[in-house]
Amino acid sequence: MRKLITTILSLLLGILTAPAMAAENGIGVVVLHGKWDSPNGHNIKLIRNLKSAGFLVEAPEMTWSGSRGYDTGVDGMAKEITAAADKLREQGAKKIFLVGHSLGAAGAVRYATQVKVDGLVALAPGHNPEGAVFKKNTASSIAKAKEMVAKGEADEKGSFLDLNTGSRSKNIRMKASVYLEFMDSDGPMNFRQNAAAVQPGIPVLWVVGASEAEGSRRMGQFAFDSLPKNPPPKFVEVPGEHLDIPDNTYAMVIDWIKEVAQ
Repeated sequence: MRKLITTILSLLLGILTAPAMAAENGIGVVVLHGKWDSPNGHNIKLIRNLKSAGFLVEAPEMTWSGSRGYDTGVDGMAKEITAAADKLREQGAKKIFLVGHSLGAAGAVRYATQVKVDGLVALAPGHNPEGAVFKKNTASSIAKAKEMVAKGEADEKGSFLDLNTGSRSKNIRMKASVYLEFMDSDGPMNFRQNAAAVQPGIPVLWVVGASEAEGSRRMGQFAFDSLPKNPPPKFVEVPGEHLDIPDNTYAMVIDWIKEVAQ
């Protein structure tokens, strides 16, 4: 019984002291999940380990989650990331890192074109509206959304095609203007253009899975090659498929953040 009580007290002490340790560490991390996912989905192991490493962590549910269905546009996305970063600063964070998976990585890259952060981690980066396959498959929905906008119906909802990795797709009801912001190759989520516009001086860790689909790997490589070279971005290939990468890389991400934050 005494041993059990001691164990429980140790656990409680760890829970109580973790926030103080994290605040002392001064590192805040905003984690952005992938398309149709949630904060408690494929990033959950990553988030737990970031916290265990002494980092302050915010993992907001993004507009592209399975339940939100793109209920706000790219500007709204940026405001939500800023709100998460502000929460971390209120808790004592002195440095802010963004870690995004899949579309979350594309969102983090877009955000880094507008706001200077202390580091950016792109895990299995995806979502390439400028890609030939993406453009071909979304052409009908893009045309429909543009027609609605031309008719003054930009804020009206329609059913539009959304593509995801693994040849997954589904129709989602959202505003025509929001669909164009995320899916039009001429819109603000053009991945290659955003990569090229990342603010100079932001360290970048770019991680891809060895078993990723060839098309995703190729488009991700194009975006990586477009990144600013000062400081030189770091490219790493790890075992695993698209959805495996957060679980397979948390130790690497923690070590990289600690090194950059020094």
